[in-house]
Amino acid sequence: MTAAESFTPLELDFLWESLGAGELPYPFELRSHGATIGERGALRQRTLAELQKRQVLDDTGRVVPHIEDLLLLLAQAESTVDAVYLTEPNSPPLRVLSAAGADRAVLARQDGDGFRIGQVPPTALASSIVDALPPAPRGSEQSISLPADELTSAQRQGFQPLGGGRASEDDTRKALGRLFDQQRLRGGQFAANARNRMGARSRSRVLGWFDTDSGRYLSQTTGSFDGREWITIAPADAPTLRHRVGEMLSGVQAATAVR
Repeated sequence: MTAAESFTPLELDFLWESLGAGELPYPFELRSHGATIGERGALRQRTLAELQKRQVLDDTGRVVPHIEDLLLLLAQAESTVDAVYLTEPNSPPLRVLSAAGADRAVLARQDGDGFRIGQVPPTALASSIVDALPPAPRGSEQSISLPADELTSAQRQGFQPLGGGRASEDDTRKALGRLFDQQRLRGGQFAANARNRMGARSRSRVLGWFDTDSGRYLSQTTGSFDGREWITIAPADAPTLRHRVGEMLSGVQAATAVR
């Protein structure tokens, strides 16, 4: 990512308002500052004056072009990947969005301290957002795939082997038990989105991930020909997540392609 622009929650509130770009896109949250109209007006005047000193606004009070372009791309992007994750239990969530238009892209991140946005290559939507995750080794447990209703049943039964069940089913339950016994250190999810000039929109299923003492894993739900939902839990590293997110992005782009 190129040199990022940083804004406090207060600055982002009035900066986004001045753009008139509608709601800040998911997954970001924007709190309105000022308990009364008068208080908000005073905060606006003071904040915009500070942004003008920082040359975020020009002499007329307009957002300077390169920052305006970065921020408006969030609102007008044709393709995006969003992520929400926790870096540790009970911590506030981090919210990240990579967004691309025809020939440019940005990566934006929001945490408790504020908001950062910078330019990334248009072909790096998946890789830039995956690379924003904290590092972790690939998980060492086996891959598991089973119907979602069976996972719910296995949880209720404490992942105990089934009497008279197939060896593969018992192995799956044991592997699930080992994973669910491990403390979750951090985790989150990705989703891909696309829209076209006709207004059609598409959003992918969510790709989850989590870290335990044995490494990083992905979790993903897919449909099957018989109508059942299947859940896959598998070891994951950055290349694996980039590939999965890239597939999700290609899927929503194909779904909204104008033919």
